[in-house]
Amino acid sequence: MSRRAEFEAEHPEVHVLSADQAGRVDLVMGAVGWLGEEEQVTTCASLGGESSTVMRVELQELRGGWRTAVLKQSLPWLRRDESVAMPAGRWHGERAFYAEVARVPEAAAHMPRLMAANEARSLLLLEDFRGASNLGSLYQGGSLADEAAQALGAFLRALRLGTRGKEQPDPANARMKALNHRMLFEAPFRSARAAGDGFGPDGSAPDDAALDATEPGLGEAAAALRSDRAFTEAVSELGSRFLAVGASLVHGAFHPANWLLVPDGGVRVVDPQYGGWGDAEFDTGTGLAHLLLARQPEEVAAAFLSAAVGPEDAEEVESGVDRPLVARYAGVEIVRRLIGGGQLPLEAEAGFRCGLLETARTAVVSGRLEVLET
Repeated sequence: MSRRAEFEAEHPEVHVLSADQAGRVDLVMGAVGWLGEEEQVTTCASLGGESSTVMRVELQELRGGWRTAVLKQSLPWLRRDESVAMPAGRWHGERAFYAEVARVPEAAAHMPRLMAANEARSLLLLEDFRGASNLGSLYQGGSLADEAAQALGAFLRALRLGTRGKEQPDPANARMKALNHRMLFEAPFRSARAAGDGFGPDGSAPDDAALDATEPGLGEAAAALRSDRAFTEAVSELGSRFLAVGASLVHGAFHPANWLLVPDGGVRVVDPQYGGWGDAEFDTGTGLAHLLLARQPEEVAAAFLSAAVGPEDAEEVESGVDRPLVARYAGVEIVRRLIGGGQLPLEAEAGFRCGLLETARTAVVSGRLEVLET
């Protein structure tokens, strides 16, 4: 019996939703009280998502009015491959994140509003940004405007300053954090394994031959990195720190797949399913890593960092950011994306991956990254 079949047999009250079954979606939304008296679901459109079912639902009233919302259901398997387990109860951590962000208006302004939640069916109903586009195009020649980079940095700064030092809630994201740790600090440094090995959305890391096919010399560089004692010890130490409960609320997956460009030119941040308490430097380092992977101009990275971190000579009490720690987190995210399972659709350029991999090694070992020193 498949993972999904076992779940449905054990939890017949939880309707597994799909965008191609608008009637079932209408039934469930009505059952949980999310429809008006004369309102019904007319259409559903999948918004993708690897680990959860995410769809835009259009709701229409009999008298002609209509609205849209985003419906998200997070169940204990990977949406794109139901044989891969995902942490049970991850819905709780995401709901908790939205509740915390709602108390920080400057950060909440950059995220969808949580309109409703239903624990029994692992559902979230979220504000819809119609006409928004995913910024995954940055990896294939797209450009991020300075203003958008500044807005992303401002979101992180507001999140850090608005949540640090506050009483920490129950660590509802503990299992998702452990999964993130495996994808970042373990999977890239193991030999290729079978899919479904517990590394979640990333899957198994490519073997060295596959890496060489991506860019000549990359497999050899990856093998050397895995046997580099100074590097692996630094990764292990950073991974232990990552697992600890930190002082600020962090998004946990701050990269272009979770950045939306809205029609007015603004940006929004979505999908905080890995969110929880940790080092604020983790989000900043992850965002910076992806700007480097996407080959964005130095001015864009500088705009992002200026808004997120502040000037290098700012007083520590005001800045509160450990720049070497930002560099280390950026380095390990770059390594994950270059030699781990979380491969990105990067444009080919001779020597780019090998060169960036060496930059990432320096960042992890020494806490130095040139863009952070300018």
